[in-house]
Amino acid sequence: MKSILDPSFHYTPSIETDIQQTFAHVWRELGEREEAEADFGADRDSLWLECNGELVDAASVKIVGVRKAALVAEIVEFVCPRCNQPHESLRFR
Repeated sequence: MKSILDPSFHYTPSIETDIQQTFAHVWRELGEREEAEADFGADRDSLWLECNGELVDAASVKIVGVRKAALVAEIVEFVCPRCNQPHESLRFR
């Protein structure tokens, strides 16, 4: 959507606004944004290995325990697949 400060923005009075067309545009733009972010989300379920700084997929480790640290994060205790030692890492969802 264009900003009001954008010189190409054309103001439409509310009485002339087609609300169905407006919502169709918003949903279309939202769908495009979600598709663009789909690849970004593929890396979201990763854990950080303390021993070498590598990010690995959470499904590739043996998870020992999970604690809720905040509304958006969990602390995952797992056995490192590289050094076979216990590690803790934040996992964001």
